[in-house]
Amino acid sequence: MREDPLPDVDPNDGFYRGDNQNRTSGQAQEFKWLTIHSWEAYAKGQDIHMQAAPSQAELLYKEFTIEKERLKGQLKKDIIEKYGNAASEDKPPMELLLGQTGKQMEYDRAGRVIRGQGKAVPKSKYEEDVFINNHTSAWGSWWKDGKWGYKCCKQMIWNSYCTGSAGIEAAEASVELMKANLARKDSLPTAPVVQEEKTLAMWGTETSNEELNLDPKLLKEALKRQDEKKREERDERKRKYNVTWNDQVTVEDMEAYRMKKVHFDDPMKDFLH
Repeated sequence: MREDPLPDVDPNDGFYRGDNQNRTSGQAQEFKWLTIHSWEAYAKGQDIHMQAAPSQAELLYKEFTIEKERLKGQLKKDIIEKYGNAASEDKPPMELLLGQTGKQMEYDRAGRVIRGQGKAVPKSKYEEDVFINNHTSAWGSWWKDGKWGYKCCKQMIWNSYCTGSAGIEAAEASVELMKANLARKDSLPTAPVVQEEKTLAMWGTETSNEELNLDPKLLKEALKRQDEKKREERDERKRKYNVTWNDQVTVEDMEAYRMKKVHFDDPMKDFLH
């Protein structure tokens, strides 16, 4: 029987308390750790077997226990040498532990100090009231357009040198000059764009034929050149090597190109030529 048959009886008066009492006491506990050590050593490549060589397993377990205790002692010694041992140090005298002072403090119902020494203000880990590069105000004392800067010179660069009121006046003057230049630019009359109109007349699609001054003779020659160009494209092998090309495009050439251009969406395109 593993469980205690009389769990309500005082353990000192009970004669038999079950087999579980012996499983966790005496040499049974040592045998359990010995078996666990054999399993873990075999899993890590150690040639050990608890049932085949029990003496060897017990000897290896003893060596492992001794080495483990030695390492624990060495670790404890290293920690004490590095950080010290507060338990071994001399205790402070009782006069200091139970000492009293003659300062008197008075508090109100909310716990605020009325008389006596006030509460110490905690000190920040960051440097405070440190002025660099001739500045008379700290960084972050001025803010504009989502950026922080110095109030003394209104500069937004942290490592800048303070220029004082002269720098503020120069910055304001440059802003006013930029605004004046923009206003003067807006007030100037817009000049007619001759080149753009000429380009639209040649290449654009918003210009009608009545707005163009076409020479009928030049238009006829341009149409003739378009026909010759199409014939050359059909049989390119007959083109000579010493052919010269003219890249200058005139208004008549562009009109001839539009007239000869095939409109694939036009149902009457087959009757044009």
